[in-house]
Amino acid sequence: MEHDHFFQEVKLMVADYLSARIQLFKYDIYEKTAKLTATLFSSLVIAMLASMMLLFLSLALGFYLGSLFNSYGTGFLLVTGIYLAMLLPFILFRKNWIEKTIINKVIAQLTEKEEDEK
Repeated sequence: MEHDHFFQEVKLMVADYLSARIQLFKYDIYEKTAKLTATLFSSLVIAMLASMMLLFLSLALGFYLGSLFNSYGTGFLLVTGIYLAMLLPFILFRKNWIEKTIINKVIAQLTEKEEDEK
């Protein structure tokens, strides 16, 4: 009889332990999801603001070059050529530069807490 009581207590303790571990796992997932969402959102805001700044700088450069060449079409064509020259390496090497960097940053963000615990 005493053994049955002991096993019942152990069974309850194991059930409580597993329940606590599952709850801890859920909170860990919530935290990682929140951190990743915050990082993505802040990155998106920075990218949007940088895009707006680049747009207006491009317009200013196009008008400036247009006034130098007495042709706004030539000025904006030169700006387009500059962007094309900058775009080609990104297209050619996007897997090595962009995709791997993003993958590594997301993995680092998701495994950040595990490294802190060690």
